[in-house]
Amino acid sequence: MIPMRAAEIAQAAGAVLVQEGARPSRLISRVSTDTRTLKKGALFVALKGDRYDANDYLEQALERGAAALLVARITPSVLRRARKNETAVLHARSTIRALSRLAGWQRELSPARVVGITGSTGKTLTKDFTAAVLAGAGKVNASQGSFNNEIGVPLTILAGGDDTDFMVLEMGSRGGGHIRELCGFARPEIGVVTNIGWTHLRFFRTRDALARAKAELLESLPPTGRAVINADDDYADYLCSTSPCPVVTFGHSSRADLRAEGVEVDKSGKVIFTLKSKGGDKARIAVPLPGRHNVENVMAAAAVGKIMGVDMESIAEGIANAKTTGWRMEMINKPEEITIINDAYNANPVSMRSALMALGDISRQKRAIAVLGDMGELGPVSEKAHQELGKLAVDYGTDILITVGRKSRKTAQAARENGLPRGSIFATDGVDKAAEVLRAIIEPGDVVLIKGSRFLGLERLVDLVA
Repeated sequence: MIPMRAAEIAQAAGAVLVQEGARPSRLISRVSTDTRTLKKGALFVALKGDRYDANDYLEQALERGAAALLVARITPSVLRRARKNETAVLHARSTIRALSRLAGWQRELSPARVVGITGSTGKTLTKDFTAAVLAGAGKVNASQGSFNNEIGVPLTILAGGDDTDFMVLEMGSRGGGHIRELCGFARPEIGVVTNIGWTHLRFFRTRDALARAKAELLESLPPTGRAVINADDDYADYLCSTSPCPVVTFGHSSRADLRAEGVEVDKSGKVIFTLKSKGGDKARIAVPLPGRHNVENVMAAAAVGKIMGVDMESIAEGIANAKTTGWRMEMINKPEEITIINDAYNANPVSMRSALMALGDISRQKRAIAVLGDMGELGPVSEKAHQELGKLAVDYGTDILITVGRKSRKTAQAARENGLPRGSIFATDGVDKAAEVLRAIIEPGDVVLIKGSRFLGLERLVDLVA
């Protein structure tokens, strides 16, 4: 955070300075919402959610040396302790709203250029690749993990300083207006929409509604900004029509401004391709993760790099050295040449198809085992999507299928109906049972894909089958 005094923070956040503290000139440059990781001298923002209320942990924040507390409520005893600790106290009716206002104030002070990224799939990896591409051109502050909501986006902005050149913000949505609200204080100048898929239809009901929600990012861009859109997406034309600024497209088709040619997959499943621009420059790109679908994520990141003035050679170098978020096509080598593809962070029909395709590329002459869990938040298309997944598992050469969860029983049934032998299909109710089955059948040389929605906790399988 760009250093501010408690009184300045109160003004920026729309809060009331209840207690100034013994050192009014003290500068605060860090923000925390978690007492477990709070550093001495930081501002502690006490957030309240459906299942937690950080206003109950103000004593712990004081014990860890918070310089200021931003609270929705405070007891007389905590106020006395804060006075004794020379800690400033700020009050706001809504600390989440105050956090956003503070982030918006910091955004005004920061010289950084801001990139917003949304889409049904690939947001986090596109964010990772974009940060890697821009790292050669300046100091980058990017969302940690999948910090993409009304808490994560403000915290990412506040983590930047006055020496930050680029901010790369992932933006998620669970309903209309969510992304527009994030853009209200983040004010991105470049907006990336990776694709319009089938995620979160429990909330949006239709893809048209989902596309309208994702388009909020583009609609929020300034006329001097740039929109980055997947030319191969079903909704490309619609998304282009919503942008108030010029559009840069990426994809495999000839109409894309940046396109992939000569895509090859090596023995480990990692992808190499030639990235070409309409301007004529090109570079050979080595993607550090398996999966053909990562070509789209890389192209989106490269488009941002081109807009920011990064040359092709530097883009290729940035991609090759990218540090990506865990549990996304993470390759783990176990004893006896067993390979595990840990893609357990989340799942939807598009990402499941991509992961199964990668499993087929990596396994080749080896035995392919797919451990597939329920896909959440699919609403009216849930049953059909799980059935289609069973067919895809067979189509992409899965030898053994282990399903996890009630919805995935439809996947197991469809796999049987599409030719996978009954003895090669195991339907389980939870991670522990899936681990028991996997331990019993796994053999040297096997390649195992682990993928399902986050609530299942499938990542535990990596350790359970060690």
